[in-house]
Amino acid sequence: HCMRSLGAAEKALDLMVRRGINREAFGKPLVKLGGNTEIISRARIDIEAMRMMVLKAAKAMDVLGNKEARVWISMIKAMVPERVCEIIDQAIQMHGAAGVSQWTPLAGMYTQQRTLRLADGPDEVHHMVVGRHEIRKYQGGEEDASLASVWRK
Repeated sequence: HCMRSLGAAEKALDLMVRRGINREAFGKPLVKLGGNTEIISRARIDIEAMRMMVLKAAKAMDVLGNKEARVWISMIKAMVPERVCEIIDQAIQMHGAAGVSQWTPLAGMYTQQRTLRLADGPDEVHHMVVGRHEIRKYQGGEEDASLASVWRK
C-alpha cells in the first residue's frame, strides 16, 4: 500500500507543478505566488523521506522478520497515507475548483488515500504501536528494534 501511495504522491506533485507553471494569476505563474514554491519543495522532501522509510521497513522485514519489524511497519502505515493525503490536498488547492472536479484525478486519489488511512487500521493504532515501543525503550522493557546494525551488514 505504501509503495502505491508513493506513486500517488509523485503523480499529485507532478500535477501540482504542471498546474503551477502553466496557470497564471495576477500576471504571474502560480508557482511564483504565495508559498507555492515552498509547498512544492516540502512535497518533494516528504516523498523522498517516505521512500526511505518504506525501504527501511522492507529491510527490517527481510533481516529481522515481520514480528520484529512491526514498529517500522506501523511507522510507515501511519506516516505515508497521512502525508500523501496532505500532498494531494495541496495539489487540489493549486488546481482550485478543478481539483475536486472530474477534470483531474485528484479527488479520486484523495478518496483512495483517505480510505487507506482506515483500511490498514486507523492512524491512532499505528501511532500507539510506535509510541509504546519508544516508551518501552526508556523503561528498559524491550530491546530497541534499531536497524543500525542491520544497515551495516
